[in-house]
Amino acid sequence: MRVQTVTSIDFNSDDDLLFLGFHGFGNNETEMIRVIDALYDGSGHKPNYMSFRGTYSRPFVGNYYWYPDVCSTEERRRECHRVDTAVIGLLRSPAYARFRKVLIGFSQGGYLSYRMVLEHPDLFDAAILMSPSFKGEKGSAPVTGRTRFALCYGCEDHTIPVADQRTARIKLEQTGNLTYFEYPGMGHGICDAEIADLRRWLGL
Repeated sequence: MRVQTVTSIDFNSDDDLLFLGFHGFGNNETEMIRVIDALYDGSGHKPNYMSFRGTYSRPFVGNYYWYPDVCSTEERRRECHRVDTAVIGLLRSPAYARFRKVLIGFSQGGYLSYRMVLEHPDLFDAAILMSPSFKGEKGSAPVTGRTRFALCYGCEDHTIPVADQRTARIKLEQTGNLTYFEYPGMGHGICDAEIADLRRWLGL
């Protein structure tokens, strides 16, 4: 399959983090670029990233998504696997071997990031899941491997059902590698406090 990405990497930089960004439903690759840039704001450094565009377009409305809003768990997993295969194909290049790879995704992109860790438990140094969808994952395989997780939700997020949020937290807590963040007053979005917390979590 064809994947589209905006890439900004300084191969001579001392910074060995490489962010792999996946946006939410109805957005595009610029969403995660803005988030990644915000994480580095004030650091004096520029981040290394590959920010991907969703594989499905919204005719006449604009922007993209990774899987249909109404689809089965099997369909979601299949679409995530297709993206995963294409992205991993890119990462096989020796040019990326020295980087610690950090998945970062919002909503659908957060779910996609989680599925990528399931398929490659020892490839990614960290995964930042911002308000991820987790529908249908209660009975899924346990998460294994060395990946560190940051899981973020707004207390007023009514887009992701509370039961699915709970599933995400329970499953990731079982890894022993989860840091959980919750934000009063925030809905299905991203806030300044979240960026600040993630910046500290990453050690930037």
